[in-house]
Order: sequence, then C-alpha cells, then structure tokens
Amino acid sequence: MDEEYKDKEEEQQPEENGSAELHSILYGGEYSEYGDALGSGEEEEERRPVKLKTFSSKETPEEPGKKQKIKTETSKKITTIIIVSAVIAAAVVLVAIFAPSWFRSNVEEPPVLYEGEVLSDSRRVMMFEHLERKQIQSVEVHNQYGEYTVYYNAETESFAFLGLEGAPYNEELFSQLIVAAGFPLISDRFLPGEERAELSEYGLGPDDSPSYYIVTTRPAEGEEVRRYKVLIGKPSLTENYYYCMVEGRDIVYILEQSIKTTLLADVKSLLTPILTYPIEDNSYLTNISQIMIAKNGELFVLVQYQDEQANVPGVENFGVTVPYIVTKPVEYDAATERMTAMLGQIVNMTGKELLEYNIYDVVPAVDENGDPVLDENGEQDYDYVMKPEIAEKYGLGSPAYDIYYKYKTAEGPVIDVLVSISEKQRGEDGVEFYYVASHMFDTIARMNASSLTFLDWTLMDYLDKPIFSVNIDKVSRITLTSAGKKYDFELTGTGDGLAAVETANGRTTFKGDDKDVGVNHGIRNFRKFYQTLLGINREDFTEEPAEGERALLLTVEVSFRNGTSRTYRFYSYSERRCFMTVNDRGEFYVMRSMVRKLVSDAEKLLNYETVDPSADK
Repeated sequence: MDEEYKDKEEEQQPEENGSAELHSILYGGEYSEYGDALGSGEEEEERRPVKLKTFSSKETPEEPGKKQKIKTETSKKITTIIIVSAVIAAAVVLVAIFAPSWFRSNVEEPPVLYEGEVLSDSRRVMMFEHLERKQIQSVEVHNQYGEYTVYYNAETESFAFLGLEGAPYNEELFSQLIVAAGFPLISDRFLPGEERAELSEYGLGPDDSPSYYIVTTRPAEGEEVRRYKVLIGKPSLTENYYYCMVEGRDIVYILEQSIKTTLLADVKSLLTPILTYPIEDNSYLTNISQIMIAKNGELFVLVQYQDEQANVPGVENFGVTVPYIVTKPVEYDAATERMTAMLGQIVNMTGKELLEYNIYDVVPAVDENGDPVLDENGEQDYDYVMKPEIAEKYGLGSPAYDIYYKYKTAEGPVIDVLVSISEKQRGEDGVEFYYVASHMFDTIARMNASSLTFLDWTLMDYLDKPIFSVNIDKVSRITLTSAGKKYDFELTGTGDGLAAVETANGRTTFKGDDKDVGVNHGIRNFRKFYQTLLGINREDFTEEPAEGERALLLTVEVSFRNGTSRTYRFYSYSERRCFMTVNDRGEFYVMRSMVRKLVSDAEKLLNYETVDPSADK
C-alpha cells in the first residue's frame, strides 16, 4: 500500500509547434515539410515548452514513526500539486496554440524573396510589383467560359473589350478585375518539389489545362514593357483559396477567392446588357427624328418628328402641339403620351441577362445580281449577318420585330440604332420575355416583356385620337364644303392678335374680344368652332365602303403656314358612322353626329350665334 504514496516524477510532454501543425493541415501530407516560405526562409530556433516536474525523481527517506503523518500530508500535497500542474499545462498549451510569437524573438526577419517577387509596403510578399490601372495596357483572360481581352485605347483614353469596342461594362466589376490582375493578394506560397508531376495535385501539372491570365504593362518612357502570365489551378477544399503559379517559376502561390468573380468569371457578367444608344437626359424626346417598327419583316409604323417642318420659315417657334406624326401607313398625328412612353422604353432597353456577344459576321454587301454594293465613298460596303447557329438558337433568323431610329447627339453626329426582337417567350417561372439582339453592341440579351409593352400595341394605339391636333396659330385657312355650301375662313395673326375672315359668304370677320366688338362677333366664338373641329375623334379601323354604299357628307381642307395642307373627307355609310380619308387615304370611321355638328357650328358663326363645342348639336 505504501508503494502508491511514493514520490512520483510527472513530466509535461512537449507540444508540437502550433504554426507547423496548421501548415500541415492546410497543405497536407508531404508538402508540409517545406514550411511557410513567407517566414524568414531559415529554420527558426523553436522554444519548446519547458518540461514541468511535479516531484523530484529521488525519494526522501522518512522516519518509521512519522509514516502515517507523512502519508496524510503527502496525499494533500499530491492533490494540490496535480491541480496546479494541470492549470499550468493547460496554459502552456493555449499559449503555444494561440500565441506562438510569444516563444519567438520580437524582432522578425524579413521574408526571403525569390526571383521576380517583391515586398509590399506592408512587408507582404507579392508575385510581382503592384500594377496600377494607369500602368496596365491589357489583360488577356482564358478560363472555363472562353477567352477575352481588355485593353487600354489611347485614342479614347479608356479601356475596351477587344472585338466589342463601345460595349458598355460594369465599371465596379471591371475595376475589381483590374485590381485582381495587377495586385494579386497572396496568402501563402510553397515549393512543390522537383517532380513537376506533383503539380497535378494543384491543377497545375503538365497534363492539366489551367485557366490563366496575361497582364501587360503600358509602354512608358524609360521603362521596359513587362508581361506576366499567371496560371490558375484548383481551389482549396473549402474554395477559399486558389493555387497559382507564375510562368517560369516553380513556386506555388495561394491566392484569395476574389479571383472567382473576376478572372475566373464569364465575361458576360462584366458587360452591361445595354442594347440601344445610352442617353442620360431627356434629349431623346426632341433629338430622335425617325422611328421605324417592322413586324415580321414588313413595315408596321413609321413616326417622324415634325418640329422643323411645323414652323413657318422666319417666324418664331410657336411650340408644337403634337411633335410626332405617323407617316406610314398613312399620315396621322401621333399620340403624344404614347410616343413619350414608347421612346422611353426604346432608349432604355437594358437586358436582364446578357446571353451572347460577337453575334454577327461581317460580309461584303452585294445587290440582287450579286454585284458589290459600294458606299458613299465608292468603296465596298458590308453587311452584318447574324451567325446561323445563334439566329436559330434564339429565333432571330426572321425576327418578329425590328426597331430602327435615328438619334442626333449633342455633338452633332447622327447615330443609327437597330435592334431585332424575337417572338414573345415564356420562362419556366411563368415570366414572359423577349430575346433582343443589338446591332450596335453585337450582343443578345433577355428582356422582360413588361419592359417592352409597346410591342403589343395596335396601329391605333400610336395615333392621336382626335383627327386633327394642330395649334391654331399654325393654320392659315380652313375650308368646309357640305351639301353644295362652302365656308372659307382665312386666318392671320397669332395669340390675342388672331383674326379669322370668312370670305365665301360676305367677308364676315372675327377678331378681338367679343365684349368689345359685339356678342359672338369676336375671335372667341371662332375659337369655339375650332374646338369642335379638334373634338372629332377616330373611333376605330374600318373597311373602306364600296362606292355605291357611301355618300360624301363633308370635305374639310386645312392649310398651314408652313405651306403644307390636309384634306379630310367624310363619307356617310351608315346611320351613325362616317368613313374618313386624309389626303384620299383612309382606314378609320368617325361618328356621323360630330360631322353634322361641325357644319352646324360653321353656320352658327355666320349668324353670330353662340357656338358650344360640348353641345350635342
């Protein structure tokens, strides 16, 4: 029994170095022996935890009479010492794991640099010197999605994608790409050994096809152009890091995962899927001179901006009541609110997702006889033809819609913009969308149908509902002929100075305020008659009645101060409807009651009776 109370020698076992253990876990297996090359590169003297002894290894002889007392006191001491030893041992382990630097010298040696490496201001090893944006000429990227090159264009003083010059890109993501290429952050490095086959474990072996990028510096006076090719291998098990190598070195670097969303990403994620010429202000409301929409290859509607031709030469601009007119299939005033909505959707065509780029082949243009087509300079002209496989994939071989418009920039040049649009599609989520091809940016993007609602409009939706919507100050003459009687009004002056003279029935004059010249003798009553003309609306499309099924009810000729004119004819073909033509072309009907009211109000003018445009008769 006394044997178990003999003094014992307890010894604290030495702990493994904490950083070495972590390095072994990170790189594993045989590569842990190379250590962390970001350190001094020389073996540091390890300070192992001091061995702790609870008791001496030799026994101390005791007198036989004191044996029992010693036994009791020894038991108490053993218990106390065991507790204290356990606390000390735990503290040593925690310190060894969490603060290995406490066992080292406070003065750290600078890291060893291999050929080509540099040390940053923060004493961090870099694969090569920090290349800022202003120093980079190009970045060529090859990854699992394909290859692309961004380069600095000295003429425009901006970066562009090779083959996609002018294509807009996400500036934030692009900046991240430039930083990732020119300032790759290394978290560690190691030497994989002499056998290059071992590199396959990191996706960098001779039989692997790793992603890579090549960064080239911009030419600068007194400096050589530098070029670095960086191979990108496998990710770590947690995908927090990627194994990389610089061409010409046998050092494996470990880069942070930021390259996953930049250098390893699809270039389509960098490009902004803008499909039409970007306009930052509201100038499109006045600077778009022409809009053409075709359906299934045939002209559907052509809209012209009429500001210039609406004004009298040499006369101050009155302001245009309806700035757009529909010139095809027939000439009608366009619905102002509708035009504003349509133009807003066209100039802001940005896709939800970029799907393809470099979609067109450039081929020499030929005429129907196969002869070359020459441009205005007498040189060979070229056509852009969508690649067959892309056209088939997105249903754009024969587009459902083609939209073309001309935009005059603030600098003066006119930009031609053309997009082609597929039939409406429906996604698995039930959302309707279109495939839209941009001729300007050589791309295809997906656009939600909710952003292109005007594609569902009928021709009627583009037209101003009133048959006539022109500021009275632009009119020089109004002539009505009905049932053999003629009313002919000549207009002069503008604003408060406007005057109207009826010349066919005794030169009745309407000018000035009615209160000054007599009740219903002034221009106010004539303006009410003009409101009746403005109140005649197109109701809907209709087939043209046969000659024997219609009768001419009224002819209205309107001349404008810019020298143009329109002739409206109203043919009665039913009890309630009149077929209307404008310059002998027609597709609509109006209500017969409104035609009769216009003639009635003209007669009231001659009789100085009050004209009420809101009355039924």
